[in-house]
Amino acid sequence: MSPVGPIGLMRRLFDFSRFRGRFLGAILFTGVLSVVGTIGFSLIPGYSLSDAFFMTVITVSAVGYGEIQTLTDGGRVFASFMIAGGIITLAIWFALITATLVEMDLAQAFKRRKTMKRIDSTRDHVILCGAGRTGLAALSRLVARGTPYVAVESNPAHAADARNVDPDALIIEGDATDDDALLAAGIDRARGLIAALSADTDNAFVCLAARELNPNLTIVGRARSEESVSKLKKAGADRVVTPNATGGIQMASLVLRPNVTLFVDTQASGDGMGLLLEQASVAETSEVAGLTLAEAQIPARTGLLVVAIQRGEGDRHGGDRFVYNPGPDERVRPGDLLVVLGPPPKFPELHRLLS
Repeated sequence: MSPVGPIGLMRRLFDFSRFRGRFLGAILFTGVLSVVGTIGFSLIPGYSLSDAFFMTVITVSAVGYGEIQTLTDGGRVFASFMIAGGIITLAIWFALITATLVEMDLAQAFKRRKTMKRIDSTRDHVILCGAGRTGLAALSRLVARGTPYVAVESNPAHAADARNVDPDALIIEGDATDDDALLAAGIDRARGLIAALSADTDNAFVCLAARELNPNLTIVGRARSEESVSKLKKAGADRVVTPNATGGIQMASLVLRPNVTLFVDTQASGDGMGLLLEQASVAETSEVAGLTLAEAQIPARTGLLVVAIQRGEGDRHGGDRFVYNPGPDERVRPGDLLVVLGPPPKFPELHRLLS
């Protein structure tokens, strides 16, 4: 068990309702013993009520300063029973606190084990390195899209913020620059990684390690300065985002084309019309592979609108790799990436159709 301060100890003891009954019982026993002791000592000749209470306290707590007033034979017998009661009280509190801390540590261990089992069963997910302000915004977007993810965060406060956004968040409280943390997050099974740590050097190290551990991973890194963009790309990042440049582009777009920008932002956030842009690749085994869009009937079967097609790496048919606003005669080929617009509940049907 890790050492905790008095305030942290009290929080750990009383934050969980299942322990309150035990502590209320111990408090009740201590209170009854104190009342009985105070009344008993006050009946001894020469003891005032305050003397009796003080005598009870030093007896029950096993401090043993000595007799305030000379005790009678009956008083000494009573004091002996109070000493025994005090020893029992101290034993109860010691056992209660020890058992509570052990149970809580075991509960945390079982919770971590359960989390790791969930992570081990997660596939095709996104690994989020860092849950600060930037990482938290990315996490919110992943949650809104229903995308499976695993967050790696070393700061307990940031991890708590992530759990406030998503109570079911899968979080590994560790250093994202450590290969073991990335392996525990299932990087070999992940579809992408977001490096959103506060330091550019850490993000570069994460990108380098992630690229080595999974060469097929899509990696997006965050750079605080423009000078770090090329370094992150050399380290293995496919895309690099700089908050200053992104914010400037957004501000200019709001001035030049405010309505269009607001519409795009609405779709990206999932607000307003409830429409989102999604992408899905066409597998070799898909029933629509080789068909035209008219033959595939994707809008009729999924309720989604195909707004663009990105040709696969193996396309040998010439022309631009991107086909925007494709017509009904446009053919869907294996390896193509379809960009569709529609309500999020329809996306699973699209993925089933294209798989």
